[in-house]
Amino acid sequence: MKRFLQSTFLAASLAASWWPAAAQVRRPYVAIKVDVPFKFKVGNRSFRPGSYEFLSVGTNLMALRDARARIVASLVTRSVETGVIAPSTRLVFHPEKKQLYLAQIKIQDLSQVLEIRGEELAIPPSPPPVLAPAEVLLFNTRQSGVGGKQ
Repeated sequence: MKRFLQSTFLAASLAASWWPAAAQVRRPYVAIKVDVPFKFKVGNRSFRPGSYEFLSVGTNLMALRDARARIVASLVTRSVETGVIAPSTRLVFHPEKKQLYLAQIKIQDLSQVLEIRGEELAIPPSPPPVLAPAEVLLFNTRQSGVGGKQ
């Protein structure tokens, strides 16, 4: 009886240790290719009409590639549950002030919509170099110390 209880406890412990790992299932890698026939904006940036590819590169982060396979923007997203499964993959644009803004990405066979929250700069601008005061940079004035030759 003792051996049965020990093996049952061991099996329950193993099952419980795997349970949190199973709850952290990551969203599958997403690569969406689209042709946008009009000019559109994401945040403050404008993009020309053309072929684009949206790549999932991390949690709540997508890369936008152009037709030449160059990454032109990093998009911050938020996953929202809609309760309705999308029949096809499509982009949703909202008109504001005579311009179309990318607002959502609906992915086929999923009930989640990716809301576009804005753009994240891939490489933040570096601050200008800080120069030392001019008197510190003078190297031409030599002072001879005690016992030094002039």
